[in-house]
Amino acid sequence: MKYSGIALKIAVVCTFYVSATHPIGAEEGTRTEDSWTALPDDQSEDTSRGAAFAEHEVAAYDAAAPASSAEPLAIPSQFTFPDDARYDRIEKHDRMNSIFGIDVSHYTDSRLNLDDLKVKNVRFVYIKATQGTSSKDAKFAQFWDGMGKLDPAVKVPRGAYHFLSSTSPGKPQADAFVDYITLHGGIKTGDLPPVVDLEWDVTKKNPDQWIGHSADEIVAETLACLKEIETRTHRRPILYTAKSWWSDKTIPLSRVAAFKDYPIWIADYNPKRKLKEAPNVLPNTTTAIWQFSDAALIKGQVASYDTSVFYGTSDDFKKTFGLQ
Repeated sequence: MKYSGIALKIAVVCTFYVSATHPIGAEEGTRTEDSWTALPDDQSEDTSRGAAFAEHEVAAYDAAAPASSAEPLAIPSQFTFPDDARYDRIEKHDRMNSIFGIDVSHYTDSRLNLDDLKVKNVRFVYIKATQGTSSKDAKFAQFWDGMGKLDPAVKVPRGAYHFLSSTSPGKPQADAFVDYITLHGGIKTGDLPPVVDLEWDVTKKNPDQWIGHSADEIVAETLACLKEIETRTHRRPILYTAKSWWSDKTIPLSRVAAFKDYPIWIADYNPKRKLKEAPNVLPNTTTAIWQFSDAALIKGQVASYDTSVFYGTSDDFKKTFGLQ
């Protein structure tokens, strides 16, 4: 049964520290735009990632949930802004304490109208910046600068994320991420905390390049990345991941305590858990936001979008993400 009234559906108790005296991204390097290579628009790798999510994230784990594919969901299979961000189809009332946002990358259609997001109830946007130590997202500048230049009347918070590669150490990846954001103005007051994306590292020939690395190595390099980002930006980063990625082939769930200090952005596309709005979270961690779809629509916009939800009031959102 879903929580009633205005109770939070996921307990969010963390607050991100922002330094008012140290300019974020102040430790600038000497890298230029040409120091990074644009990630290829190779749909085969994106398709491989989608296949991994289809296999691991869409599969139905909750045997107690209704089995019918026609069962209406509190978060519907085809989520559409703004209607589904405003109205709960199961309880048939306006949503309360549910703040929805999207994340974008070089796979996102360049025609995305940023001025239209707020009126369509898209309340935050995360933008892919970098991957590994030398790869950039070719559309980061467009989306990051565009979000930053929006009129205050239509502006929504923006954030940047880094995809953690299995092929290089964590600290230099963090430095490359922060350097690239700094090249584009840095993280400013009102921006969301940075994110490190830890998941299937897919290529055309390999469904996950993390397999073969020891759990000790993956934990150590991920922590090195997170800590360096926090040192450089004075913002505590979020860790994006999916519970089904954690296994004896990568990091056993028994090791999750190593990341207890970092809020989690959990990915879980399971349709039955959308019914109860209760994602499959990592044990003994704080879930900040839940990515529940990679195919949400925005009325009047092109294409589809990765979509997430934060459960809480606007004040909760500001406090949790250090926007106050």
